[in-house]
Amino acid sequence: MLRNSPKLGSRTQAHIFRFSLSVLVLSLILAVSALAQHRFLENGNPIPRGVEAGFFGDSPTRSKLDLSGQWSYAVEDGASGTVRLPAAYDFVGKVSFTRNIDITGDQLDKYEFHFVMLGSNYNTEVIVNGEFVTNHAGGYTSFIAPITPNTFQVGSNNVIKVVTDNHLNARKSIPLRSMVWGWRNYGGILRDVFILCTPKLFIHDVALRVPSVRDSVSATITATAEIHGNLPSAPVSDGKEQLGFSFEVFDKISGLSVGKSSIVPLKKQGNDWKKTTAEIVLNEPKLWSPDSPELYLVKCHLVNGLQQSKEKPSTVIDEYDLNFGIRTVSLSGGNIIVNGKKTTLKGVIWQEDHPTWGSSLPYEEMEKDIVLMKSLGANAVRFGGHPPHPYMLNLCDRYGLFAMVELPMVNVPANVFQQEDFLDLATMNLKEMIVRDRNHASVFAWGIGDQFESANPVSRGPVESLVRTAKELDSRPVYFASRSLQNDVCIDLVDLACYNVSVNDAKVFKRQLQDWKEQHGSKPIIVSRLGVEVEHGNRNGYSDPLSYEAQAKFYIQHFDIIKSLEYDGAFVWSFNDWKGDVPALTVSSRDPWMHNLGLVSGQREKRIAYEAVRSIYRSEKFVALPIGNYSSTAPMIYVLAGLVVLIGVAYFYNASRRFRENLNRSMMNSYNFFADVRDQRIVSVIHSTILGFIVCVALAIVASSILYHFRQSWVLDNLLSYVLVYDNIKESMVYLVWNPLKCIAYFSVLFFLCLLALTGLLLALSPLFKARMYPYHAYVVAMWSTPPMLILVPVGMILFRVMETSMYVVPSFILVAALLLWVFFRLLKGVSIMYEIRATRAYVLGTFSCLAVLGLVYMYYDYTQSTSTYLAFMYDVMMKSQ
Repeated sequence: MLRNSPKLGSRTQAHIFRFSLSVLVLSLILAVSALAQHRFLENGNPIPRGVEAGFFGDSPTRSKLDLSGQWSYAVEDGASGTVRLPAAYDFVGKVSFTRNIDITGDQLDKYEFHFVMLGSNYNTEVIVNGEFVTNHAGGYTSFIAPITPNTFQVGSNNVIKVVTDNHLNARKSIPLRSMVWGWRNYGGILRDVFILCTPKLFIHDVALRVPSVRDSVSATITATAEIHGNLPSAPVSDGKEQLGFSFEVFDKISGLSVGKSSIVPLKKQGNDWKKTTAEIVLNEPKLWSPDSPELYLVKCHLVNGLQQSKEKPSTVIDEYDLNFGIRTVSLSGGNIIVNGKKTTLKGVIWQEDHPTWGSSLPYEEMEKDIVLMKSLGANAVRFGGHPPHPYMLNLCDRYGLFAMVELPMVNVPANVFQQEDFLDLATMNLKEMIVRDRNHASVFAWGIGDQFESANPVSRGPVESLVRTAKELDSRPVYFASRSLQNDVCIDLVDLACYNVSVNDAKVFKRQLQDWKEQHGSKPIIVSRLGVEVEHGNRNGYSDPLSYEAQAKFYIQHFDIIKSLEYDGAFVWSFNDWKGDVPALTVSSRDPWMHNLGLVSGQREKRIAYEAVRSIYRSEKFVALPIGNYSSTAPMIYVLAGLVVLIGVAYFYNASRRFRENLNRSMMNSYNFFADVRDQRIVSVIHSTILGFIVCVALAIVASSILYHFRQSWVLDNLLSYVLVYDNIKESMVYLVWNPLKCIAYFSVLFFLCLLALTGLLLALSPLFKARMYPYHAYVVAMWSTPPMLILVPVGMILFRVMETSMYVVPSFILVAALLLWVFFRLLKGVSIMYEIRATRAYVLGTFSCLAVLGLVYMYYDYTQSTSTYLAFMYDVMMKSQ
């Protein structure tokens, strides 16, 4: 039974609890306020006209009803307003966009209407005049959906409603949710949106191919057309339909016709039209290449009248125009052969992002980026993890850049990859990507993913399925970017052996590239990602690993190795800085959301590395780089903070006899100590508070040392993203990790609040054991269970230096874990005495309860974030990427 319960401490505890609750409530309010900011990055420019528009070029038989400009929007939380589309919204949520459109009677009689969206993220639902039109999943593939007849009415009261929702999922969306070093998950109508007006019978799609090229003598071009719709009355002659398909090729510069096919009759298959193929043999063709991007204009015609003559020419029902280039690409002897010449890819990775427009870049800004790439000397561009705006491929065609176009499947675990729903979605996205972009001369290869779990045999089936789908639609090479240096079991299924480099050390880099080439030398070998992050504005010389000069030196060293090993290409990661979807830990930055790996900044300011890579790609000399005077030193704050705590412990230990005696007794005979506390109330609340705070500071020093040691670890970066569900909390954590003094201060307060929470828990549980416990006793038990942690005071002073030797990292963790277990069982012993229950019962119940709580937490994370799947994925990456 408890006796002589004290009056001292109850009011203090109440104040502390109120203060803690106020801090938590305030933090929640601030977090909610930050999330509630509805920021739109407006482009708002009208769609361009002509065949260079990007998708569905203008022609005499078609028209476009431009839907760019002012729309009304309403966010799911109730906020509303107007915005100029295209635009990217920089928050996660569901937003409805509405506007009216004017339709004339002539348009209703003349045209079929199709809703065209070049890009909207992520789930998109389209409704016209209350009628459902389509639903689309995927933010970066374009889609076209027919609007059924009689949906539009004459007049300006036609209401178009588009609902976008950019919530991603950890298992069922492409891309998956929360990718560290991924791109920003902007929502909204990101790219052009318009109504395409075609004749009632129209060319839905055309696939151009060049099945044979005889040097510069001739080239055979085939055009396979897919026809949709019907005429009100089909023209017939002698009982036969008179509808046909043909195409004509024009020189892009002179505008002169250089070849014309015969008219191929259309044939029905049930209620649909069979695909129709026409052919042209082009003499002395101009071949497209990055050095000479020669293009032709192809005009495809759906005609009425199979036999043409001056007296009775065919009537054009629909015209479908597009740019086209002729080139040959083969993979022979492990080399890339373009138009008969061995070619090395000199590339950059482009991220579709800009500080002003987000992922909704205006056309002129995209062209500026392409010009900068060509000025760099690049001949290839890999689009950063997802299909780009189609206008970027038009620019690649015109300026001469090979394009690597790929699905947004990054860091996909094998267990997710094999799921039927996920694979179906990936297949649908792949088809949309290839069908949209297969007529571009610049497209070099199709990518089916980036850094998925390719070392797991489970991934082979999905990879085989996607490769088969790609080959059925187009003959270009298929690839994925691997980071599994050892035991990649899927690379044999694709045409290119692409490897993402994740090390900075030149010797390790060379060894890895040698290993990769020895394993996959029969294929073209490409470094698909090579980059190093920088601290924005850091010009301290290359002795500082985060400086601009170090970035330039990195590329000079690593490209020398790539050249010496005769690789077939490499891609710099990246051309530009970009904003991520998750705060990144690995670089000290004022903005952890911004990924500073670019040769140019987010605002397109050139860094020294731009000139360095330019000299490499153009085989020019480069100026010497300043070394600077940077030296890596351990933060003295750990030594100073530990020294202050050590002095404090020594002072109280020697200055206060009661404190010294209590500390000795609590360590030497904890049972008697807690029993005396229960019976005699001999411990001062002030001493308990001092002890608890000293222990919290010591633990904070150790925690900060560990975090600072692993501050550039991608494993810790990912773990923090999984554990700290709210990105704003991780942003604060990133800031603290890189600022040890503030980290120690904040963690000290946090740990002390945990002790107070533990005090409250002991009080709350006491009725379950029919024990009467006062706040004082619970407080003393919580605080005086911790003295073993005082061993961490001197440990924290040297821990950072100790862990620099890798062999001491694991022993350091074992020591900290052992001390925590010691404190845990001391706590249970104190609880058993205060609750007056058997110690064995307290140990069993306490251990079981902790394991149960940890299990529930794990189950929650596994249910919401698929923790088990991603932990297994991370382990696989660690084991097989070295």
